[in-house]
Amino acid sequence: MPRFSPNPNRPDHLVASIVALAEQTNRLALESALEAARADSLGKVTTVVEQVCRLAVGAGVAAGEIAWLVSELQTAQPTDHQLGEAAVAVSGMQSAMSAVAFAVGEVADRGGPTEIASSAEALRRVAAQLEGLLQRIQPCV
Repeated sequence: MPRFSPNPNRPDHLVASIVALAEQTNRLALESALEAARADSLGKVTTVVEQVCRLAVGAGVAAGEIAWLVSELQTAQPTDHQLGEAAVAVSGMQSAMSAVAFAVGEVADRGGPTEIASSAEALRRVAAQLEGLLQRIQPCV
């Protein structure tokens, strides 16, 4: 059962929410990566851990919210254009999470704290979840 009343603008609103959430999460990833790199260069391991964990948690929450929005979008009879727009946003976030997970994994492999390795794994799971969502929303061509 849809959580919202029928509304012809509903798919547009859902797509806009997906796009905004993906963009916000990508900004969080960039900011966290920059802060972690600065802290790493200064030897501030605690700050690196805080930034990476903050990103992993935020990305996980965002991916869950996007999954819910995608489910709602699928029931809202979106056009192929709307599905395509949502797919581009999800694809961009998936790509960003994969890249950050790889970078965080490299830090963990160099002997970083356990929290870093756990965050890298959490980010890989987020990227995999987004890949699954992407397969659900890509318009048939």
